[in-house]
Amino acid sequence: MRLRKTAAAMAIAVGVACSALTGCDFILTPTKVANGERYQSGDGRYDAYFAAVHQEQVASANWPDDSKAARKPIVTALDLRPGASNGTILAATRGKKGEGSLGSAVEQTTAAELERARRLKAAAAKLDEMLKRGEELKKQTIEDKKNLGVDKADEKKVAKKDEVKREMSAAVDAVESMASDARKGAKEAEDLAMKLKAAWTGREEDERAPAKIEDEKRDDKKDERRDDKKKPEPVAKKATPRTDAPKKPKPEASPEEKPAKPAKPAPPPPSDEVFNP
Repeated sequence: MRLRKTAAAMAIAVGVACSALTGCDFILTPTKVANGERYQSGDGRYDAYFAAVHQEQVASANWPDDSKAARKPIVTALDLRPGASNGTILAATRGKKGEGSLGSAVEQTTAAELERARRLKAAAAKLDEMLKRGEELKKQTIEDKKNLGVDKADEKKVAKKDEVKREMSAAVDAVESMASDARKGAKEAEDLAMKLKAAWTGREEDERAPAKIEDEKRDDKKDERRDDKKKPEPVAKKATPRTDAPKKPKPEASPEEKPAKPAKPAPPPPSDEVFNP
């Protein structure tokens, strides 16, 4: 039922997207793969891939039930609905913090969710590889139609090539969607497993406290730096002269100094000879 609803939604979306395009050969054309059915083209190059995709579709249809089974212990202990979200489960667990009756349910759910996350991660990795292979095969189906040659006049052969191309395109889309769902489910399972026990024991607040303290310290330092930038630099105060002190006379302006005159040469020393007239 879930696969068929998804297929119907995809068909409508494809129809809207293609309505404005010419040459869109799969407008509102249903595909077996999109309906969750196994498709066989009769071509050995593609049928192994179609079989593998169908196998993964069957497995992924059980993921919601796997999630409910993993969470059943805690959901039952808290008297919640089977499809309760992580937030609802954690909030209810905090409301019964420390109650011994929840201990076993917390442990069982935590272990089951970790195992479910492990399986979903493995499935996502496998689907990612399948997606790469599917993209290659999808290109091949396009080439097959281009290379029909003289068979292009055979309407049945052309229609068959178009059918294989549509089914392969639907297979690639299905694999991509399943890989995305697997990663999302794994993350939700891990988040619940990590937070559930802490919510029950009350350690969530203890785990958040150190980080909060560090944040506050960083905020304080930022405020201090901002305050330091805002404070003006201190200005030296000028000494105020005393009114009762005697005023010092202002020094008279000294005349501009004149350049010194060159000194006269000294007279020659007297000769030792005696003048005799």
